[in-house]
Amino acid sequence: MWHNDYIDPEFISYLNRHFTGIVQLKDKIEKISIFFELAEAFSNQACRFYIDIELFDYENLSIEDKRNANKFFHNVLNETGSKFVSFIYKSQRDYHIDIDIVKSFIYHYQFAVNLFEGFIKNILPANCALEIASLETEPFFNYIAYFLRHTKYSKEEERYSFEREYQEVTKRKFDFDCYYHKRLVNAAVKELTNKENVVTDEELYNAGGGDIAAIREFVVENKVPFSIRYYTDVIDNIHVDASVLKEKISNYIPDFYLNIKPAIILSLIKDKEEVIVQKNRMIEGKCEALAIRLGDYIYVENRYYTNDNDAIGVIKSIDLSYNNELEVRYNTLKKDLQESRLPLKSAREKEIAYTLQSEVFREEKNKGLLRAKEQLIRLFKNKGMKNPLFKTKKKKN
Repeated sequence: MWHNDYIDPEFISYLNRHFTGIVQLKDKIEKISIFFELAEAFSNQACRFYIDIELFDYENLSIEDKRNANKFFHNVLNETGSKFVSFIYKSQRDYHIDIDIVKSFIYHYQFAVNLFEGFIKNILPANCALEIASLETEPFFNYIAYFLRHTKYSKEEERYSFEREYQEVTKRKFDFDCYYHKRLVNAAVKELTNKENVVTDEELYNAGGGDIAAIREFVVENKVPFSIRYYTDVIDNIHVDASVLKEKISNYIPDFYLNIKPAIILSLIKDKEEVIVQKNRMIEGKCEALAIRLGDYIYVENRYYTNDNDAIGVIKSIDLSYNNELEVRYNTLKKDLQESRLPLKSAREKEIAYTLQSEVFREEKNKGLLRAKEQLIRLFKNKGMKNPLFKTKKKKN
């Protein structure tokens, strides 16, 4: 993705100057820092590459070592004596970002990092620290990488503009994504309390509820709970608590968020709520047919020819699968009938052989009649309910 046909001569000269100094003064160096900066100067926007060298007790160095330190690390009279190498990706004469320059900077940065993590790291003494800043800590580079993974662009096309094509691909503005990224990360919750009634900003946008920037601003400014799931380098969508959004959007003030359509948003949330109501009714009906609730016990027979034993567990969650089958997640029991610490298992409604109410289990356990799985299996068959949907398969000889 970041291939370059050449390495910039100024960049090479900058590296060589520092490499020569590092080789000669490696025992006097306390820390080497490799980092970058997004900077603006004289209306030019640029990516800057830095190498910073910290020496042990500079004042007590020999005259020759001080001369070399100034020559290789600080001497502005050198061809590349500046503190950094700059890649101008948007000059004062240009309106759009030159994506090729940004790609070139990324390539050069990675090239330098490989040299420092290889050759330089191997020659440094143990008491010399090497710190390298990752480009992935900067939203500017992450969103560009995301864009390039999802499109093929040609700068030669007459219609080409990175910002325009970025918006076509993502439905968001590049500057907004970079500027608002950290604010979204800081405002997001790790997990939504209401896991069912959730709507994404992408769904709201596709329904005509407003542009994504306006939706995200509204959610953050009005403290509507939202999550960004697991990957936070790029925020391609946010998952919003629809019930709180519904409450906040009802008090919508048009002057503040001109690009939001509250009627459309409320209509979408209403439709989603109706789907949830119908889903819960279906779950309730299926649970009644099987006579199970959260906390009850299930017996799942091993119907296949493996070394697995029959599974017995306590129900932790009940949901519907993609084809509207009841899906039960349960925690298996150990031999002493205590709950295990293993990951939860899952069983469809047709895979459950017997169900047992939690009250019956506790009553028998309190009587001292349940000490092993074999006793619990007999209890399933004597006082539990057999699942009418379950059909035992005949095992092959």
